[in-house]
This record gives sequence, structure tokens and C-alpha cells, in this order.
Amino acid sequence: MFNKTHRKTASDESASGKQPATPACTMRNQDATPVGPSVHINGHIHANEDLIVHGHVEGSIHLGDGLLIVTREGRVDADVTARVINVEGRVDGNLHATEQIIVRRSGRVHGSISAPRIALDFGCSFSGAIDTDVPNKAAPAAGNDRIADFKAAISGTGGASVKSAMGKSSAR
Repeated sequence: MFNKTHRKTASDESASGKQPATPACTMRNQDATPVGPSVHINGHIHANEDLIVHGHVEGSIHLGDGLLIVTREGRVDADVTARVINVEGRVDGNLHATEQIIVRRSGRVHGSISAPRIALDFGCSFSGAIDTDVPNKAAPAAGNDRIADFKAAISGTGGASVKSAMGKSSAR
């Protein structure tokens, strides 16, 4: 009516049943380095940028503050360190992220994963150990005393008294 042009957004695509090829919310920039479907890399990758694997990578991947996306067709036989790791394909190796690891429904991971936030979609395949008790550089060094006391109460460790969520002390 008013000659508006409608731009497709991620919410439009998810409503239509299609998922966007890359999660734009976690990418630092749109210029991620692709490893094409016919490419096979055997060695070590060290970078501080985003990487999308459509092909096959063997060895090790260290992306520093970058994002790794392993697409449905992608395969990684490597230990990986990155800010965010998103697995839609197959990964054989240990994964460590400073922010989060996401294993999508089509993803298959065989190896240990460690990150402050980990999401395993329903239907994914995972074999290994999970560790979420890793330092998150985005979190402040000095936390809230009430949160620390609450965590101590849940784990059964801590001092003789534990503060409740309301700030009152109770003897243990």
C-alpha cells in the first residue's frame, strides 16, 4: 500500500520453517572465512576471526575471539578453541569455548566440551564429557555475595551460615 519493501529477517525464516545458514546474533562480522565443501585441511589453524567449515578439517583449530560454525556438510577432526562453537555437522575432538557451545539437532560430537553455556538440541548426538565450570571472561571477577552464598548452599559447601535469597542468615 505504501510501497514498503519487506526485508527478510531471521524471525521470518524461522517462522517459515527454514533456519538461517549462520546465526547472525553470534557472528562478529559477516565476513567469516569459509572452508569449502571440497576442501580438506590437515594441520593447525590459528586465527582471530570467524570460520565456517563446509569441508573437512583435521588437526587443531584455535580461533581466539572468533566463532566456529561446522555446517551440516562439515566435518572437523580436531581439538577446537573459540569464543563460540556452533555444530550442525560432525566433530571428533575436544571443544572449548569462552562463551558458549551449541550442538544443533543435526550435529554429532564425539569428545569433551567445556564452556560456561552449553546447549544440546533435542535429537543431536553427543558422546563425551561436559564441563560448564569454566571461567567466563565476560563475567565480572567479583560476583554478588548473595549468588555466591546461594551456590554454596546448593552445593553443600561454605561456611557455618548461609544467606537466603532474602538476605537473612540461617544456621546450617
